[in-house]
Amino acid sequence: MSQIPTGVVAPEFELKTLDGRVIRATSLPASGAFVLVFFKASCPTCQLTFPFLERIHEERGTQVRIIAVSQDDVAETQEFVERFNIRFDVVLDEHPFDVSNAYGIENVPAIFVIDEDRKIQLSDYGFSKATLSTIAQPVELFKLNDGLPAIRPG
Repeated sequence: MSQIPTGVVAPEFELKTLDGRVIRATSLPASGAFVLVFFKASCPTCQLTFPFLERIHEERGTQVRIIAVSQDDVAETQEFVERFNIRFDVVLDEHPFDVSNAYGIENVPAIFVIDEDRKIQLSDYGFSKATLSTIAQPVELFKLNDGLPAIRPG
């Protein structure tokens, strides 16, 4: 199975945040489009990507809701959140990773932009300046010759 593509209705999920709140996919579209990002704390590409996601959250938090889906346990996830000062919602997809499997996750970070109708508008993985810039619009995340790769596989 591969990562689900654009145009598909996003699978339902119900996951808990680190503080025990429950987030359901069905309750999200009412509040507009959202970004779903699957990650593992030990992934170097996730570590490269998440500071940019946090910047998007800081700059566009009211317009772009980001939900990170951790494939790690509570302690590893909490350490990652603290290390990268993540302030958007982080939920846990615990073993056997039902939600990750429903989305066909093979690589992380895996990024989905899901619209109000629960259709996937963007499906990508790894670090991608183009994908992050699309999510961040109109905020400019990257500068010319910043030394960062255009893409980096997860």
